Amino acid sequence: MFNPESFIEEVKPQILKEVREEKILAAISGGVDSTTAAVLMYKILGKQLLPIMIDTGFLRKDEARKVKDMLKDILPLQVVGKSEEFISALEGISDAEEKRKKFRDLFYSTLSAIAKENGIKYLVQGTIAADWVETQGGIKTQHNVLVQLGINTEETWGFKVIEPLADLYKDEVRALARYLGLPKEISERQPFPGPGLLIRVVGKLTREKLEIEREVNDVVENELKDMGYSQYFSVIIDSQKSLDNIISMEANVPVYVYNTRATGVKGDVRSYGKIASIPLIDDYEKVREIVQKITKYDVTHVGMIINDKKDGKYSIGIRAVLTQDFMTADFAKIEISKLQEIGEKIMEINKEIKEVFYDVTSKPPATIEYE
Repeated sequence: MFNPESFIEEVKPQILKEVREEKILAAISGGVDSTTAAVLMYKILGKQLLPIMIDTGFLRKDEARKVKDMLKDILPLQVVGKSEEFISALEGISDAEEKRKKFRDLFYSTLSAIAKENGIKYLVQGTIAADWVETQGGIKTQHNVLVQLGINTEETWGFKVIEPLADLYKDEVRALARYLGLPKEISERQPFPGPGLLIRVVGKLTREKLEIEREVNDVVENELKDMGYSQYFSVIIDSQKSLDNIISMEANVPVYVYNTRATGVKGDVRSYGKIASIPLIDDYEKVREIVQKITKYDVTHVGMIINDKKDGKYSIGIRAVLTQDFMTADFAKIEISKLQEIGEKIMEINKEIKEVFYDVTSKPPATIEYE
């Protein structure tokens, strides 16, 4: 059983011995992991810590303002605006791993410049166990996993990384956040990946897709909050797809396959497979059986169509899962009427939205995020 008090007693002397009188930079993404790591270090080191949040342009709607406001009485967060630099550098990239690695290089180059300006040689970040397990397993490159991959951060960027939460899982991080006195809005906050909406614009990144996804994700989070799900969000993909006759015969329903691929995990290794769609079926046990048949093929995510119309360039996916440790997860069985209500609101956001589907794939064979 995880004990936050014992954990702090264990890590505090290690941190003080390592850092001594040096200043230290804390990178906050807006998610619970990085925020908890920063607050823990601030409790231990006080004014030695410089907490910053880089606005990469891939944050949720009004994210930087909301996070700074939530933390105003807890630690002095500074927001550094770099959205144009990040979006310009990543625009047009399609491959999930290329996106993650490019983002990582930009992110740490930016942090390196800030560290050098302030004479800082240490960086604290919120890497947790699930991050490095997935990266070392080759499933997907988490942008904040560096040392575990043999990357020498002192040689590459000029700072040494401290990861106080690296042995913890998500439920333990939340328990620590509550113990540290963080408000519920932070301790129970929706997990948000470091690259943010970059990896929820699945496939080729364009500014139009990014802005639509930012608005859609805001609707999904507002509609599904307080329903007890572990994580919920939206994704946007290009709507082009074609009927797969072979998979349709196996599944005994029409199965369409999109031109866009998404990350999954099969046999404990990464699978960069296809995204498929099936018609609306108001029976989740039957849906589960169909999905198991479909994912025997080169498919990692299956979406059940909730709303659609004739024209439009984009498909929106709604994702909601239940999990304890984020290493495995099951899709949430949301009432179809609720999904259709959300779908109708999404369809009104932009005329280029052709359809909305609900992701009915567990982890494995899907990952929770698409990229």
